[in-house]
Amino acid sequence: MASTSSNWPSRPSKLLNDYRNNRIGSNLQLTDLGDHVLEFALDPRGSRFIEQKLGHANPTETAHLMDALRGNVLTLSKNLYGSHVIQKALESVDRMSQIEISNELSAHVIPLSRHEYGNWAIRCVLDNCTEHQKRPVLEQLHDNVITLATDQHGNFVIQHLITHGLPEDRERIVRSLQEKVTSLSLHEYGNRVIRCALCPSMNTQKRPVLEQLHENVLSLVTDQHGCFVIEHVIEHGLLEDRERIVRSLQGDIMKNGHLNSFCSVIYKCLIFGTTEQKNALTDEVCADNGSGRPPLLEMMKHRFGNTVVQKMLHVADSARRNKMMFAIKTAQLKNTKNRSSESFNTVQARQQRGGE
Repeated sequence: MASTSSNWPSRPSKLLNDYRNNRIGSNLQLTDLGDHVLEFALDPRGSRFIEQKLGHANPTETAHLMDALRGNVLTLSKNLYGSHVIQKALESVDRMSQIEISNELSAHVIPLSRHEYGNWAIRCVLDNCTEHQKRPVLEQLHDNVITLATDQHGNFVIQHLITHGLPEDRERIVRSLQEKVTSLSLHEYGNRVIRCALCPSMNTQKRPVLEQLHENVLSLVTDQHGCFVIEHVIEHGLLEDRERIVRSLQGDIMKNGHLNSFCSVIYKCLIFGTTEQKNALTDEVCADNGSGRPPLLEMMKHRFGNTVVQKMLHVADSARRNKMMFAIKTAQLKNTKNRSSESFNTVQARQQRGGE
């Protein structure tokens, strides 16, 4: 009968202490742990010992380990060191033992997927168990895609399934995401899942997602999380998708040139865009906006906008670069004259007050 968590010692046993302090020789084996398997599994050095031995354990040693794990898989999966032991067990034990472990995990799929360490165990089930063994786990994930996609740890489980799952599971995940593409793209964790769903291997499955992104480009590029999704499309997407994004951005550079998110998207366009796309964006910041001052001068006042202007100077052809430099130098001369005039007027006013 396996030990339960309530029976675990609050202080290290002599065996664990001796192992920690190198008082035990290298001949220690899994079967030598006796009732101390769980204690070792929760210890930094002890868990590494179990992992190393599991890699080439014989059936007797594996059976001894499984006796100790039985009934304690959940608790171990939620522990930093214990989770590594569960993962190694899933990779190393026979099919029947895998079934035992996955059965204990399948009763807690969603809480574990949202757990700091438990999500590692769930991903390990997806990697190492047979289709039949992991199907109960998969069905629970499919029923909670949005909840997990917006969770600090659960989003990694959904990304893992998109990247490594069967085509039919990946398609189901993307269909679930389509209901919330924009809100997920604006979410701290959800945006990572949307980017994952846009990976090249998704092919036609990602087109409905892309279409929703195109309909909301301006909302996304002005958001601290949404901008990463648009940047991903610019860097990894098709030429026609990049072209549509650039067209959406034109006309809004002046209004949003002070935003870090917006400027980072423009910067990506200047790296991955075609010559025509780069020229279109550069022409916009050089055009007179009606005030007699091109937008690039206003952008230069802001940290992020200034970075974009510098990048434009770097990628522009000679004619556009000269146009930008002329506007910058002209503005500098005007500022110098204005400052000189202001200084003269200030001095004159002080002199007049002194003579009164």
